Amino acid sequence: MMFESFGLDPARLYASFVDLVLVKATMVVSVAAIACYVARRAPASTRHAIWATAFCALLALPALHLAAPEADLTLVGVRAPAPTEIPPSDVRPISAVGSRPVVASSRAPKPIRPIVSESSRPLATVSIATAYRWVVGVWLVGLLVLLGRFTTHVAARRRLATERASPELETRVRTLAQEIGLRRAPRTVLSRDMSVPSAFGMIRPTVLLPAEAAVWPSEAFDAAVLHELGHLRRRDYVTYVVASIVRAVYWVNPFVLLAARRLDLERERACDDGVVTGRIDPIRYAECLMRLAWAGREPVHTSALSFARRSSLPERVRSLLDRAQKRAPLTAGRRFGILAFAAVALVPVVSIDSFGIVRLPAQAIGSLSHPDPLVRRHAAWALGDAESVAGVDALLERLDDPDPRVRAVAAWALGEIKDPRAIEPLGRLLLDDHRIVRELAVLAIGEIEDPTALPVLRELGPEVASETVRAWAIAEILAGGEGRDLHTGELTNPGFGSADRARLVAELSDEDPRVRAVAAERLGRLGDPDAVEALLDAIADEDPTVRATAVWALDEINAARPPG
Repeated sequence: MMFESFGLDPARLYASFVDLVLVKATMVVSVAAIACYVARRAPASTRHAIWATAFCALLALPALHLAAPEADLTLVGVRAPAPTEIPPSDVRPISAVGSRPVVASSRAPKPIRPIVSESSRPLATVSIATAYRWVVGVWLVGLLVLLGRFTTHVAARRRLATERASPELETRVRTLAQEIGLRRAPRTVLSRDMSVPSAFGMIRPTVLLPAEAAVWPSEAFDAAVLHELGHLRRRDYVTYVVASIVRAVYWVNPFVLLAARRLDLERERACDDGVVTGRIDPIRYAECLMRLAWAGREPVHTSALSFARRSSLPERVRSLLDRAQKRAPLTAGRRFGILAFAAVALVPVVSIDSFGIVRLPAQAIGSLSHPDPLVRRHAAWALGDAESVAGVDALLERLDDPDPRVRAVAAWALGEIKDPRAIEPLGRLLLDDHRIVRELAVLAIGEIEDPTALPVLRELGPEVASETVRAWAIAEILAGGEGRDLHTGELTNPGFGSADRARLVAELSDEDPRVRAVAAERLGRLGDPDAVEALLDAIADEDPTVRATAVWALDEINAARPPG
């Protein structure tokens, strides 16, 4: 209930979360992977810059996702019914006598409420919103675990530094740092718990050496320290921290985890290239790398950049032995080109609304002010179908729309959203000049399931709404505490083809109201979105049974579809 208390739409937020973490994050990783494949013969520093830029984009993606301008770039969305010409409905104006409206029409035939039998109900139904809540709950647990693990590793690195390096070692490290152009000499510390060197720190750069490093051969010592100094010169610890946070946020996305492994590999290869370029022979460097990796313990998992991790060793050695491999450092021009490409590639990614869930409410709310009543009616339907809390205020304004059909659909939509703020405005519609609007208001009040509305509904006379409509609304309120949620889309008969659906839609225009009511009921049981347009027309039918059945059918179609 944490989102509902702020007036937000939880189903849309949860679906938007899936859109962000799975769909858009995969798009960002895919673009980076394609770019790295194109640059497969380029230096490792270039591919690392591509992956690092992608991870920075993933870190900024939630903010970009929320701030993205509206765009009609929906991959999988709810198709709103296309506006078509609607035949005029037989609406019956009423006149107020005292405080009670009186209908100038004959008594309607006894309607029959459509029902779904107990035997045909699904044994268990789990709403999409509930599924999203579980997804987000599991994701949150994983996020906290991984962030806690990273924090633990940050603390562990301090415990590894058991003693300060000797002046001789500090001098050797400082000399190598000056050789590669490192402006600030790092702090050098020793550890008796690690067998390979590592580097960490953004504010206070540190090189952590094994205690036995003092007796290493000079070439092996220079190779290992130059590699770690290369990390500090390239500020790789910044991208390491960013990647660790991104791993935690997107841990449910396997493609992001695979991309993180490629980022780690390219980072190590880029530092290897910096060591062997004009300093150490690649073959001798590969020998030092393998000797240090297999002679001691596997590096402890800390928030540090380690010289020799066995998991990445084969690919690093192959790269070192590849004479055709380019090893130039990243140039300013190439860095600018990567950033420009990333900026251009991100525009369609953040603009795409993969499930039609993020921008549908905004688009529909804007369409509620369209001069064409058909467009306003469809906008009201879309907001009701989406159960968009964001559209409540705009729908309340449409209850005063000059077109009665727009008022009727707006009332139905407010019932679908179930916002208690709509009860009083819907109560005012009980004095509307059109019976259809009054009946939709009664049904909407029932859909909101507020027990305080029961006395009003019980006192309504037949001039406001038919007995079936009033009984139906009262039954909805009384059954609300049972958590009943029918998903008739699950009851669809596989043998029921599109030709039969078309026949039912055609039967909604039959001369016999009983045929029309049965057709509306069967379309509702099918949960067929293609019937929405015809059922919207049917809520203006002259027969109250047909009207009530059409409203029920629209409600069933809405329940059978995932939010969005």
